[in-house]
Amino acid sequence: MKVSILTENTVYKRGFLAEHGLSLLIEEKGKRFLFDTGQSRVFLHNAEKLSLKLQDLDGIILSHGHYDHCGGMEYVQELGKEIPVYVQQKAFEKKYVESSRKSGLRYIGMRDQAEWQEGEQIRKLRGGCMRIADGVYLLAEIPYTTEFEPDPKGFWREGSQEKEPELLTDRMEDEQLLIVESDKGLNVFAGCAHPGIINCLRYVQSVFSDRHIHSLVAGMHLKGCDQQRVEKTIQALRDLEIDVVVPLHCTGICAIGSMKEALGERCILAEAGKLIEL
Repeated sequence: MKVSILTENTVYKRGFLAEHGLSLLIEEKGKRFLFDTGQSRVFLHNAEKLSLKLQDLDGIILSHGHYDHCGGMEYVQELGKEIPVYVQQKAFEKKYVESSRKSGLRYIGMRDQAEWQEGEQIRKLRGGCMRIADGVYLLAEIPYTTEFEPDPKGFWREGSQEKEPELLTDRMEDEQLLIVESDKGLNVFAGCAHPGIINCLRYVQSVFSDRHIHSLVAGMHLKGCDQQRVEKTIQALRDLEIDVVVPLHCTGICAIGSMKEALGERCILAEAGKLIEL
């Protein structure tokens, strides 16, 4: 399996670009899927630098409805071809995060009524487990089963009332995982893992109870978490005996450093423009 990092928070190679966001090209047994699109056309720029053509994609998976994962959809039309897009229906809700500034809430959802959202190629999903190709699955509505990974705080979504919108706690029910089977086991991809990366992995285990998790490539949303939660996460990753861990995006520099120190060669550091063979 080949994974090309098209968008990530960091970059080291000349001519490549980085931004706060994530986009991966995943290639396995003749299938090619784009997982997230970052927040701009950076993923297209970096794909061109890597001489990767995206016109023949088998699908685009949007992990959840935040701007740094879906914003690049505005530029997919440059590929000149309609490509199936798999996204949870709740990803289209208006989403906010509490800002550290006095401004209060900051909008972090998709742009309202963007042209791409209404195309026939959009597959609006409703949760559970869905097979989208041989050995390729999407999992959503991740349950909260891990003691140290409670509901995310500070995130809100806009519900509907007859008179005016109502702000509700966002439990990230739109977040979906991509699971790709390979000869070595399951390969799990997560955009931000807002429900908690261990909650995500335990959900994968509950659905694919007879399969080993070979790799995890994910944003893990540990940036700003206390060291105790980071250490519990790393210990849980050890207990799961995952062969390869690639922490990206919102995992955060400190947590990534701790993972690398604890997991050694099992932890691969990655940035925009890097190619990984799993």
